[in-house]
Amino acid sequence: MKIFLLGFMGTGKTYWGQLWAKQHHLRFFDLDTEIEHHTGLTIPQLFERYGETFFREQEHERLLSFGKENNFILSTGGGTPCFYNNMQWMNENGLTIYLDTPLPVLKERLIKEKMHRPLIKQLDEQAIEDFIKNSIQKRKEYYNKAHIILSTESISDITFEEIKRKHV
Repeated sequence: MKIFLLGFMGTGKTYWGQLWAKQHHLRFFDLDTEIEHHTGLTIPQLFERYGETFFREQEHERLLSFGKENNFILSTGGGTPCFYNNMQWMNENGLTIYLDTPLPVLKERLIKEKMHRPLIKQLDEQAIEDFIKNSIQKRKEYYNKAHIILSTESISDITFEEIKRKHV
């Protein structure tokens, strides 16, 4: 079983991934954490020193390393599906679940977390909202290729049990 959680930053991929992995005795991984361990740098440091292109290359490399793993849930970065055919690879190698979160919820969460988010840390509230809208509009075509699309407004601690029954 290979589960890839997708969605914009702030959707709760890590929260739900950790919860579901614990409930179902699966290993949990966060792709950003894996990149940090591999490079020895934080995500903000990677962006600052080497830029987004280098980060996306590292992200792709770490993602592909999960091809030989089994029985896990991986929380991907918000942009992961949009680069280097990552979405196609994830769909071919596991079950993809897109966590769809309403804009007002994302805006509220990201304003609180902005100093830990390299792509938005310099933005004011209106710019964060515009960034979310524009980014989701560009990424939606990739997100919508997921095997399962879940509204985060209707997720509960038993949602993954229902998914397993139907899809795994």
